[in-house]
Amino acid sequence: MESQIEENSVTRASRLRFNFGFLIEASSGASREIEIDYPSIWLADDLELSPLAGTFEAIRNSKGIYITGRLFTNYAVECAKCLDPVKLAIVFQLDDLFFYPAHTAPPGDFGVGEDGFIDLSPLVRELCLLEIPMQPICRDDCQGLCSQCGSNLNHISCDCEEEVIDPRLSALQELLDDKNDNQR
Repeated sequence: MESQIEENSVTRASRLRFNFGFLIEASSGASREIEIDYPSIWLADDLELSPLAGTFEAIRNSKGIYITGRLFTNYAVECAKCLDPVKLAIVFQLDDLFFYPAHTAPPGDFGVGEDGFIDLSPLVRELCLLEIPMQPICRDDCQGLCSQCGSNLNHISCDCEEEVIDPRLSALQELLDDKNDNQR
């Protein structure tokens, strides 16, 4: 029993959990618009969004509650070239049906809890992570890191010499040099 109490005290309550019980009882077409504006919010142990803002609408239909809207946030990542921290501005569209009763939801889809609550955290987390580029860069002209000494070439210039080409690959280097000369 004590471990269960400890586990519950560590678990954070979702701040994106909304009571839509009144919509479950309403007729099809009933709706409610909700504006959110969190200066900072944790969606999971590995994802903090700062800020999370926007508007969404919950609409009752014959299958459950349809959520549609647009949210804005910033997410901190590392530049793929120079490893400097980067704040990415992310905009994503909410466009999902939460089935009611929840057991009617197809596998992988969301459902409305028996108590009428919908937790948007899993959906928002998923959509936000999908918007992050695979290789985010801090700016278009990022110079990256020196391959010899690891210095960030955006901040300092290093005196490292160019890499010596393996003699076995020198013929390929000549082809590249010829191609560059022809393009000029």
